[in-house]
Amino acid sequence: MSDRRPDFFLASSEGYNLTEPRGCWRIKRLSAPKRNDLLLVKVNPPLDGQKYGKGDQGIDRLILATRHQGASLFPITEWPVFVHVARSLVENPQERDRLNDDEFESIAWAELYRSEENARRKAM
Repeated sequence: MSDRRPDFFLASSEGYNLTEPRGCWRIKRLSAPKRNDLLLVKVNPPLDGQKYGKGDQGIDRLILATRHQGASLFPITEWPVFVHVARSLVENPQERDRLNDDEFESIAWAELYRSEENARRKAM
């Protein structure tokens, strides 16, 4: 997956240990009881797992959902996209199509950018 260019870049202008851009590769669309527009992505570099009780195991799978009504990840038509960032609480979320609300937790607010340069500048 990392042999190809990232689909987009994740960074946060609000901190959350996401100020440095992370490349994101789409894995699949997921649904939950309140939303059917969740996007599972692989990120590089991974998030520090220690903060989430994972020890030295990095978190390289994240779940994204748009923060603003009318915005979409399927497809992305306007940049940046303001998103909720969540981590899965289940193993192998890529093998599922649907998650229950208690199977993922919100960990940040961030933005998706088309390029790494825009992510570094937090460019609109």
